[in-house]
Amino acid sequence: MSRRAWLISGAVLAAIIVVVVAIVVSVSGGDSSSSASTPSDGSASGAAEVLALTKGIPQSGFAIGKPSAPVTVKEFLDPQCPVCEKASTGAVAALVKGPVRAGEAKLVVVPLKFIGSDSVTASQAIAAAADQDRGFVYSDIMFRNQGQENSGWVTPDLLKSIASAIPGVDVAAWEKASTAQAAGDAVFAASDEATAAGVNATPTFVVTGPGGKKTLTGAIPAAELLSAVTAVS
Repeated sequence: MSRRAWLISGAVLAAIIVVVVAIVVSVSGGDSSSSASTPSDGSASGAAEVLALTKGIPQSGFAIGKPSAPVTVKEFLDPQCPVCEKASTGAVAALVKGPVRAGEAKLVVVPLKFIGSDSVTASQAIAAAADQDRGFVYSDIMFRNQGQENSGWVTPDLLKSIASAIPGVDVAAWEKASTAQAAGDAVFAASDEATAAGVNATPTFVVTGPGGKKTLTGAIPAAELLSAVTAVS
């Protein structure tokens, strides 16, 4: 083969390699919006937003809000539930900014294991954070890092990065508690509570107060949840 032929052949081969690499990059780097990833610096996405939302509001266990608030909102959620993720930045955020911050209501998260094994691991991580009175903040940051259901997105690195992003959390103690029997027991107790309350979908909001009780399920508008709080006040 002549030198010119070798050069042409080499150029063609190089072009083919470029095309193949481009295809591989395109396939592996397509729409990643449905799969969460921890930022390269090891921090959890959305932590600053959640901390700003909750700054100065009392927290205890799985609850956020003034303990003596007349209205209690229980949110039955699954950490993998995409509708719960939307609620966290919609109806739930509005609830926290409004009645919770004003001392008119407190919000209690009840993490469930409806969807699969990742739900169990994630819920236990929330329970471990609740041991340090950061259950809501932890779960809310987790929603900002949510991946596809049962895809393995609930990794030890992600869970630890969320705990590390919350001021005042003893990460070593949280890590130990997240795999302890008490966390597993808390998740099973939450399931029993959901069954007793007739909950069969997430999110379900059970709003109780002096004026009665209201139950709301699914992708509800913020106004509907706020109206329920007013109705039972």
